[in-house]
Amino acid sequence: MDTVIQKYDVDQLNAIILNRRSVYPRQYEKGKTVPDEIIWQILENANRAPNHKQTEPWRFKVFSGEGRRYFADLQARIYQEHAGESYNEGRYQKLLEYPMLASHVISIGMRRNESGVLPENEELQAVACAVENMFLTVTAYGLGSYWTTAGITYFEQAKSFFDLGEKDKLMGFFYIGHVAIPYKTLSKRSPVQTKVEWISEYRANIGINTTAGAAPKVPAAGDASKAHDHESQARWVVILTVITMLLEVVIGYYSNSMALTAEGWHMSTHVFAIGLTWAAYFFTRKYGQSQKISFQSDRLLSLSGFTSAIVLQIIAVIMAIESIGRLIHPLPIKFGEAIIVAVIGLIVNTISALLLKHDHDHQDDNIRAAYLHVLADGLTSLTAIIALTIGLFFHLFWLDAISGIIGSIVITSWAVQLIKGSGAKLVDFKKIA
Repeated sequence: MDTVIQKYDVDQLNAIILNRRSVYPRQYEKGKTVPDEIIWQILENANRAPNHKQTEPWRFKVFSGEGRRYFADLQARIYQEHAGESYNEGRYQKLLEYPMLASHVISIGMRRNESGVLPENEELQAVACAVENMFLTVTAYGLGSYWTTAGITYFEQAKSFFDLGEKDKLMGFFYIGHVAIPYKTLSKRSPVQTKVEWISEYRANIGINTTAGAAPKVPAAGDASKAHDHESQARWVVILTVITMLLEVVIGYYSNSMALTAEGWHMSTHVFAIGLTWAAYFFTRKYGQSQKISFQSDRLLSLSGFTSAIVLQIIAVIMAIESIGRLIHPLPIKFGEAIIVAVIGLIVNTISALLLKHDHDHQDDNIRAAYLHVLADGLTSLTAIIALTIGLFFHLFWLDAISGIIGSIVITSWAVQLIKGSGAKLVDFKKIA
């Protein structure tokens, strides 16, 4: 094995990258100024960014002291004059206010090479690299920074005020300040293994669309409407369903409803499944970038789904046995109370399904287990409501037990599908062509 000799402190570099994040102007210490020599060092590091053909397309204007007020008035006036129908008074006020919250504000511009030797995209990438150097330098100094492209960034009329021509681009503004309240948690990222395909062998079938040996796909990030990550979604669903589960089990036993009791115990498997889903994402986020622990995150997520499916299958058998017992020896049922709680259960299942809907992805057995479990729970709640309602009007006590049996069959069907899918991924099972 080849040995790599570290020339610099790699652990410190990794820590800087890991802790780099946006800190908004309202989070800065008011009135505390960053020394100009640090700002110059930040800009010097930006100037060392990689750029093709050495075009050095980045252009900066620094606003400090009363220069911030000049910048605030300038951008507010440009916005007021050219925003047109999209004008918003609240945004106008923020343009006046935010620059005064920062120590320094730096405009970020991209000036095209006059010879046009490079595509515009390469010039934009070079400026983005320069800004990333600024971010990392700010983090190393223990300061806060924020790159915004809001306000007048895309106003063509604004370019001339920052010495940018028709072919140039205004790429936003970089705010810098002292952090008033440090972040206690790292920014969340899904594991890098879910975004990487590592090819170490020659492929006979050459083509960019091949998927053989591809890294597992990350759970779908969704469109712009997606606002929550898997971990937070699962956590909220667990809290919601624990409360509902306790209510259903207690009222189910009190009312002698097998359908409601079965649905309540099935809800407990819902808690287990979503809790396991949450735990898997929590573990992956916490240790996915660890230098001391190595594991395959996709296998962990599949293991979580597989375990959930096994437990659900066990519960389905228990439900079926209890339902058959109630079918042979029926008990009187308090239909009114049971129906009310069953409806509450259905509502909770619907809310849970909506919470997980945007995060559902067939390639991720972990979130797939959670999503399908919610759907199975909803179906069980629905059958319980139907059975209890019919039983209330026609005094068919045996129908309640039949509902429990139907629920166990539905869960079994779902569990078997998930066991097959997640199990195949765990053992890397696939047909050989």
